Amino acid sequence: MAPPNRETIPNEATCPVPLEVLALLLRSEERVRAALIREIPATVRARLAFFCYNRVHLRPLAFRIALLCELKDLRVLAGAKGDLVYQQATEYGIFEDAELASPRHKGITLAKTATG
Repeated sequence: MAPPNRETIPNEATCPVPLEVLALLLRSEERVRAALIREIPATVRARLAFFCYNRVHLRPLAFRIALLCELKDLRVLAGAKGDLVYQQATEYGIFEDAELASPRHKGITLAKTATG
């Protein structure tokens, strides 16, 4: 049986960039990824951010892309959802920086400190 053709899959959005570019973005280290994202035209970049956002496993990439988009481009493409994605991307970036800055310490529970 032949694999399904993209045109026959209902409601399946097509990636706004070639799949090779998407694969490169996923495999690249952060500095290279940011440079590659900046090379993508602004409107295509915004579309790519939403394409990735709608796929949970690509959401971290979506946030990185959204942070390199102009908020107006996200708003033009998706209205209030553009604001939401940009806000989440900003919070995700802050959360990620905080995790890198301070290593996680294991919490102490009462069960571990109780004696006898």
